[in-house]
Amino acid sequence: NVTRSAAYISGLPLPGGKLRNINLNELWEKEQEWLDYNLLDRKYNDCVELKFWKDLAPRYSEKFNLYRDVPGLGEWLHQKIGNNKRLLEVGCGVGNFTIPFSKYSKEILAVDFSPAMLNELLKNIEYENIENIRMHHSKWEEFEEPYDADFVVSVNSLYRVRYMETALKKISEYGKQGFFIIRTVYKPYLHEIFDELRIEWKINSDYMFMPMMLWNMGISANVQYTRYGRPISFQAWNDIEGQMIDDIGEDKYLQYKDELSDRFLQKAVKGENGFTYISEQIIEIIYSFKDGSHFSL
Repeated sequence: NVTRSAAYISGLPLPGGKLRNINLNELWEKEQEWLDYNLLDRKYNDCVELKFWKDLAPRYSEKFNLYRDVPGLGEWLHQKIGNNKRLLEVGCGVGNFTIPFSKYSKEILAVDFSPAMLNELLKNIEYENIENIRMHHSKWEEFEEPYDADFVVSVNSLYRVRYMETALKKISEYGKQGFFIIRTVYKPYLHEIFDELRIEWKINSDYMFMPMMLWNMGISANVQYTRYGRPISFQAWNDIEGQMIDDIGEDKYLQYKDELSDRFLQKAVKGENGFTYISEQIIEIIYSFKDGSHFSL
């Protein structure tokens, strides 16, 4: 686990250091390849995005669940948030965090842009007989409902946002006591194999921009990185080849095909239903307490 202070990472003087000559949102747009899109606020139009989430919603919790997969994360959040708080969750999805939060929170306003994801959350709410979760259908960029939140929580919910500084400022403003932003630092599932063979893969440095934007707005934010092992299943060898080609391109795959196959077979476990590979993944936790507190996971 690695924790860094704002001043240490950015090299900014304290107090009140500013990146005055750098437009961080322009850098964000360039990094996320926004120049290739002609849309107002998100990388994909609403129809494309809603279809994506509709297709994924029924199996989202099975495939993606940081609350389940990252040891100690849920307990750490409970300890820092405390009991009987009012939470505003940005991009609640099917409720991977919302449902556990409800066990010790006074109330939760769960916001999401996808009706399909909210419908899955509703099923979970009804199954658990939970009464303190209120759902709200909205993009975070368009959310304006008055809500007296103690903390705002966002888990992997801001990837498609174009004007990130505005989104982060709103999170800070709504969180009366503070906020928690949790996100997966993008790495290919098989990055360890690529690294061992010195095969380059595209690095997405988006995780660097959000803390710098907060610090540049004068918002005190702590940053922490935590590693965990995520099991990845492949039913057939074609699935493995397809994943490698997606990550490094067909030319590099063909060039290193034999070495890639050997390394994969050394690290993966073969079973009746295919192969299982334990991929080292990293999450970034950006958090701020308006009383100046600092905690580590």
